[in-house]
Amino acid sequence: MKMNALLPLRGRRSTVALRTYASLCDRLHRELTSRIFPLSFDYLYTQPSHLLNLTLADLLPEALVSSRTHTALPSVTRALHMPAGHHLVYFPPQVTLSQLLPDGTDVLHSPGGPFQRRLWAGGSVRFPVTRGLILNGARAVCVETIRDVIVKGCEGTEKVIVKIERRMGVVQEGEEEDSIRHRILKEAEDETGHASVIERRDLAFMRKKTQGELNYDKMNFDNCQRVIKPPASPEYRFKIKPTKSLLFRFSALTFNAHSIHLDEAYTQNVEGFRNLLVHGPLTLTLLLTVLEAHLAKSNQNIRELHYRNVAPLYVNEPLTICGKPKSGKDNAVWDVWIECKNGGLAVRGTALIGPM
Repeated sequence: MKMNALLPLRGRRSTVALRTYASLCDRLHRELTSRIFPLSFDYLYTQPSHLLNLTLADLLPEALVSSRTHTALPSVTRALHMPAGHHLVYFPPQVTLSQLLPDGTDVLHSPGGPFQRRLWAGGSVRFPVTRGLILNGARAVCVETIRDVIVKGCEGTEKVIVKIERRMGVVQEGEEEDSIRHRILKEAEDETGHASVIERRDLAFMRKKTQGELNYDKMNFDNCQRVIKPPASPEYRFKIKPTKSLLFRFSALTFNAHSIHLDEAYTQNVEGFRNLLVHGPLTLTLLLTVLEAHLAKSNQNIRELHYRNVAPLYVNEPLTICGKPKSGKDNAVWDVWIECKNGGLAVRGTALIGPM
């Protein structure tokens, strides 16, 4: 007699559910990590970075952006250092309109149905080369791969975490694809190769919400969400209020059509959020921009930044960008974070610092 026949009915159902769950994990991991993405090329001209500076200029304190607010486009002959976080407005997704899903996201990293909702969960960025990328018009590449896929939660409420790695570096005109991949992309994550910027993105994919879940969300739009206490006594605090215009311009600069940043009705009626959401990569840009400007006073650079989004940030609601050195770390490690309008923690990060 088979062992399964001796199990109680509830036990047999649990065993089947576990096998189904394990099968889902294996299938998604195998299918997603085997995807090979085409190389994404760009030219490191100053225009995208310049437009991002203009977009942020009126939001951040004058001391942080005074040297970046000139409306004249900088010349590539000045060979400007790309500000930390500005890689996000280069190497846009290479997709056609038919490769966009109903929510405006692209198909590149999607696990497919029934996981139709996507949120930016966090990630990291490393700058292996001290000065990173230089805005001198050079040809550059972004080599992208899916490093891992993790399924969390119970069957029916799973969350699929897709861990993406993007490596950016300068290439020569006419360089063969095999040569580029060999130089830039390395099998071991801690090997930098010839990459000047290495970014990791953690995207969370979830099932579509039921009408009951949406009704519950809407009833609680005005209720206070759970407050996560942020670190105390920051060395700097800068408060801004993200507007619809900011969200639109950042979406345009990053070639991002995700409806949760652009369509209020969709965000409320399909995703169950009370208003448009601030982009995950925009919060990363804010963390990096403010920290980089603060460190410039002491002639230091950002080497790495790891961050996690723990609560949503909404349009037209103030957010506060904060940071301070970790105690006992000789200012080599910083806590950086963003607080939402009620003072609770929305983004938590850790930065590694080094001399210029």
